[in-house]
Amino acid sequence: MIHQNSTNKTPTTSFYESGLPRAKRSLGQNFLVHHGTIETIIELSGIQPGDKVVELGAGLGAMTTELSKKAAEVIALEIDEQLIKWVREKRSLPENVEFRHSNILKVSFRDLAEEMGGTLNIIGNLPYNISSQVVFRLIEGRDSINRATLMFQKEVAERLVSCPGSKSYSILSVIAGYCADITRLMDIPPGLFRPRPKVTSTLVQMEFKGPAIVAADFAFFKNVVRQAFQKRRKKLINALKGLAFFSQDEILHSLETCGIDPGCRAEVLSIEDFVTLSNTLARAISCRNNIPKDITG
Repeated sequence: MIHQNSTNKTPTTSFYESGLPRAKRSLGQNFLVHHGTIETIIELSGIQPGDKVVELGAGLGAMTTELSKKAAEVIALEIDEQLIKWVREKRSLPENVEFRHSNILKVSFRDLAEEMGGTLNIIGNLPYNISSQVVFRLIEGRDSINRATLMFQKEVAERLVSCPGSKSYSILSVIAGYCADITRLMDIPPGLFRPRPKVTSTLVQMEFKGPAIVAADFAFFKNVVRQAFQKRRKKLINALKGLAFFSQDEILHSLETCGIDPGCRAEVLSIEDFVTLSNTLARAISCRNNIPKDITG
């Protein structure tokens, strides 16, 4: 299920600008430096005393320090070793905070949850160039995550919260929406970052949960969604031709069994439609005498 809310709370405190390290464009660094906005984000995140929090892209450590006042334990992940050195020299980190050198595209959220002794609450300002990849990493580790509150480029956020029929409706919309309730919390203007990005950021919250209709094979479900959207301007019957092990007649029969018009396009199908279709196709292949070992593609 996907929700869209807006929050118009106005930040009230001033910028922190003195002695900031130089941002690295190669790492997509744009530091949120407005303390009032940081406080609002933490408030909206719903973090409670006793929570285990992982901060992605900790940057200057400004949010890390505020998080430590609420959470029981904070592990702040940052890929920039020079930035970590600056934070350790310039900030007095509380005892419940660990600033850790880590690539967030390689971290195991399951291992972190085991290390911290409980399901995780994720928070962070994601580099625009890897934000979609991070979402899919979170989806992989969703059994170990309670909630993720993250800043995205506005365009990516719109893809996350979009509904069938929207131009922004995409692979990301369907797969993320299958795994989580997604809420758009607030927009954050470029002027609250250093360096100033060229686009507006949007704060989004993902509450991981069980789906309304379960995909029998999640990997196969993802493959069906990707295949449908990779040729999104084509009719479904043609877009799905690339699915391995299926004839066009089998695809047509599965679409008709699900009550889906073969002439429609991927952008009009709901998440439940995609789940039903992937389950129907999976059943079709399992009914054959020679069942392939892997139909996930």
